[in-house]
Amino acid sequence: MPVTVSASIPWRRWGVAGADARAYLHSQATQDLTGSLAGAGRWTGFLAPTGELQAVALVAERGDELELLVPEELAGALRARLERFVLRSRVRFEDRGPAPGPYPDTAELVAARWPGPHELARQLTPHAFGRAFVEATVSFTKGCYPGQELVARLESRGSLPPWRLVWGRARDAERLDAFVRSAGPAGPQGLTTVVAGPDGEIRALGIAHRTLPAAPPGLEVDVVA
Repeated sequence: MPVTVSASIPWRRWGVAGADARAYLHSQATQDLTGSLAGAGRWTGFLAPTGELQAVALVAERGDELELLVPEELAGALRARLERFVLRSRVRFEDRGPAPGPYPDTAELVAARWPGPHELARQLTPHAFGRAFVEATVSFTKGCYPGQELVARLESRGSLPPWRLVWGRARDAERLDAFVRSAGPAGPQGLTTVVAGPDGEIRALGIAHRTLPAAPPGLEVDVVA
């Protein structure tokens, strides 16, 4: 598997304008976008109708318009998904080009234990990425949005999803990956983002089954809370 010292994460900014822009974006997002989004903005997820997280974006106000800040790798698919459901809503999307993002490289993403494009590619629900992620991106008091049913059911039942985001540290990426893959049925488990640290050890994000046992000596693995 590739191990990089640090790779940049390009981000792209879109404008979302039109008379129905806020109402439409609110109807599609996991987060409540009806209040003020001034300043740094608010994180939100966008789900498939079956509840899997497809993208995470930072939404902010810019005058009378909204702006989405999205990792470049997710931008095209998210725009296509949003445009597919516009129907008669008066909304237009404007590509405003590359922009600095909150996590400029993979090292910062891994340190923050925040899912990036490689983690989202595993098609998991928001709860798979930990409680802090859910609280930052999901409102349970807003109206309906695509994929809400599964997310609301997991929340109301206090259920643990079968797959969880984990953070790990080791000297041997292959050994760490083998351990992360060691529990549960065949599925999306394995390391997803790996970077080399200054101490000669690698840091990584990955997906593990909820039955993953405690890590053996020489490995450090934490389920992201």
